[in-house]
Amino acid sequence: MILVAAIGQAAAVQASSVFDATRATVSPARVVVEIEAGTIRGGPVGLAWAADGSMLYLRAAEYDRWRNERAHHFVVPASGGGMTSVDGVPPWAAAYWMWKSGAVAPGVPDMRFDTDTQTQIATSVGTVRDDGMSQSRADPTRSQIASDLASAQQVATITIKLKGVVVAQSVNSSIVPGSTWGWAPSPLGGLAFVDARKRLVLIDRSGRTLEVGNAAEALLPAWSPDGKRIAYLQKKGRKNYVLNVVEVEAR
Repeated sequence: MILVAAIGQAAAVQASSVFDATRATVSPARVVVEIEAGTIRGGPVGLAWAADGSMLYLRAAEYDRWRNERAHHFVVPASGGGMTSVDGVPPWAAAYWMWKSGAVAPGVPDMRFDTDTQTQIATSVGTVRDDGMSQSRADPTRSQIASDLASAQQVATITIKLKGVVVAQSVNSSIVPGSTWGWAPSPLGGLAFVDARKRLVLIDRSGRTLEVGNAAEALLPAWSPDGKRIAYLQKKGRKNYVLNVVEVEAR
């Protein structure tokens, strides 16, 4: 399945195409569908393109108090229209997610994530050190030391970078591959990701970036298999979402 997906998305893009963030242009967003609260029964956790670019798949999940997941699956025409509930993940969506969410850009092996994990000890007074407890006070009393020890907790920070640009970061939680980024198809050499401000940003193989205008509160960026479009969700209010598509001229 991996080989078929790679061949399919590579064939959709001309071999001479290379994404250049300094020259690329991005169109205003086109609304594919508006998703009202309760329609998808949970929060969106996955977005994928069909190989021919005609359909989009949306996966939503709801969790009980024990963090058991119940998934819901939907498809919608990329040209626009209503969502349709389906029984499971379509095969084309699973194939797309495999190259969309990887650690290396499809067809561009030197575009690879650098992952760093820092484990530190934090106390109630905000002191943090890699090798154990530290005190912000010059001469702490026994009671102060005891208080700091009692409040001490381990803090694990995971940072994922591409060409020196922070693509994702989490504290005391895991990062779900592909949840905040999506690779461009081979051989474009690009990445769409959601930054710390929840803005949609594109990065090329040289580390140059392009922020997509008006793409605030973005979620689940997904670059189309032909390299010409990027789909993403945009949060509107507490539980409403809009599924948008922008056109990308990657010259």
